[in-house]
Amino acid sequence: MIIDCEAYNLTKPIAGKTFGLPGLLQLAREASVDRTVLMPDVGVHPDNRGLAEAVAASPAAQEHFVLSAWLNPSFGEDAVKELETAVLEWGFRGLKLMPTHHNFRSVSQVPYPLMRKAEELGIPVTIHSGTFFCHPLEISVLADAFPNVPVIMDHMGYRNYVAEAIAAARRSPNIYLATTAVMEPHWIRQAVRELGAEQVLFGSNAPVVWPSTQLLVIRQAELTEAEERKVLGENAARLYHLD
Repeated sequence: MIIDCEAYNLTKPIAGKTFGLPGLLQLAREASVDRTVLMPDVGVHPDNRGLAEAVAASPAAQEHFVLSAWLNPSFGEDAVKELETAVLEWGFRGLKLMPTHHNFRSVSQVPYPLMRKAEELGIPVTIHSGTFFCHPLEISVLADAFPNVPVIMDHMGYRNYVAEAIAAARRSPNIYLATTAVMEPHWIRQAVRELGAEQVLFGSNAPVVWPSTQLLVIRQAELTEAEERKVLGENAARLYHLD
């Protein structure tokens, strides 16, 4: 099984092409991706409910996508309540945080209420990395505060902080590195060699990076067959509780 751990339902055209759910499904089919973890479009208050309704309206989308709520912790208790509703009523299985976009520090206590709720709900938390407010070692501080929450570090610190991302995952065993938009196979190989394949997940960042492109990078990383199985799907299946 191949599971893409990060894609977005972007509504604006990319290079003149609009994707949406049909376009994302097509990208997944072309890459033989079985399931895709999907997040709503970017926004100050991402439209999680709208995403849930759009997926529910399409049997093909409902069968393929695993939903992850993207929430702005600056909304405080309202964000916490929305996460609970998203998981318990709308069927979401994860949480996305983006310190750069929503203007909070990974080392601050701003995301703590959402992290506590994620721990209570038993879901993984994906956190953007590699730009300001979300240096990998800052994310490690947050992960250490919530050792029972799986923290998926997207981009694994790419481009300038991959070594630091590997160091962060080494010191914080609840951190998992996602390969989203990492274009050098040697970084993925190094992460697997230093951490073990259990802490690395395949993700594309579709539709900005096509899954077929990211899969090519994974397959050029010279992993063993067992390592590749874990990276491409087994790890994500475990974290998102997928059969």
